[in-house]
Amino acid sequence: MNPTRLAALLSLPFLTSSFSACDEYDPPPEAKLIQPTVGFWTSVTPLELQFTEAIDPASLIITIWPSEVDIEGNFRPDVQPIIQSCSLATSPCNGLLLELNETATVATLTQNEVFADREGTPMTMEIHAGLKDSKGRTRKVATFYDFQINPQCGNQPVDIELDTGVISLAADLQVLPIWLQMFLDFAVDKDTGRFRVVGTFARVNTGEANNENDPTLMFADISDVGWAVTFTGCLVKQTDGSYFLQSDPFDVSITVLNIIPVTLTGFQVQGTVKPGGADDGRDFASGTLSTSGGSFGDPPNPVEPITTAWDGFTVSGPQLVDGLPRVCEENPCAELSAAGGDCQIPAGFDPGPVCN
Repeated sequence: MNPTRLAALLSLPFLTSSFSACDEYDPPPEAKLIQPTVGFWTSVTPLELQFTEAIDPASLIITIWPSEVDIEGNFRPDVQPIIQSCSLATSPCNGLLLELNETATVATLTQNEVFADREGTPMTMEIHAGLKDSKGRTRKVATFYDFQINPQCGNQPVDIELDTGVISLAADLQVLPIWLQMFLDFAVDKDTGRFRVVGTFARVNTGEANNENDPTLMFADISDVGWAVTFTGCLVKQTDGSYFLQSDPFDVSITVLNIIPVTLTGFQVQGTVKPGGADDGRDFASGTLSTSGGSFGDPPNPVEPITTAWDGFTVSGPQLVDGLPRVCEENPCAELSAAGGDCQIPAGFDPGPVCN
């Protein structure tokens, strides 16, 4: 072909667009809530957001909500924000100080006791749609992160009365394609507030939603694909009569449904237990669980740290099946182990003073 004619063809608009379409895609900025090294926040821990690139400071807008959602995960219509549409221009927002570092890649929220009356209860941070980089590339959807502020938990006497002592847990593990349901059997040393839990894998009944949180629609899996773990922690009484719980970090290595190996490191459960606090009078608990990392699959795929909300209710009646591992039984996993399940309660298990 004549070189002059080829040059003319390449200058045509539709060909120019086609070649331009092959340019490397430059995505808009994304935000990530940085988990503290210890795995949780207290009133003196700043909240930090890290961005994948420098942002346009004027595009950062944050709203903080109570984590009060319906079964579909949407905020209930009557829920009001704790902090609404906070920006660098409007900071401080009801006392919450929002700052951006010199490189525009890290935002810091200093609490200044803004969440003092919400310690131990889960909240959700919304990064509004419209976050831009310096070139104007814009993130068109909002991003949401679960978090909570924990009160200081030490060795303090508590006098907690739970119905059966067993509370369900339902949580979306987010970076894994898994909803986690468990039955948690609590035993508490009332002299110190220390507790021990034996947690057993639970499954939702056939036909129920994967995100079901009602234990009457679940069952403890005492079979060859079931598993149980144990962990410790402490409780502290709150001024409203509820109890804040904080577990000690522990690692979880399980195989989900005998197929998917999962390891979660630095696993922690924190939240608030309200005896008789549910609308129907059942014990109610809610909070966040977090991990420092882990892996899933074979070969292992790394998993980033998780912070996600959970909730649960009294487990009673038919759900308290024979063979459900309980803290104060002589051999908590007798039936689970006999069925070929994975009991991670060590041999010679001694629950200590919680069962005195």
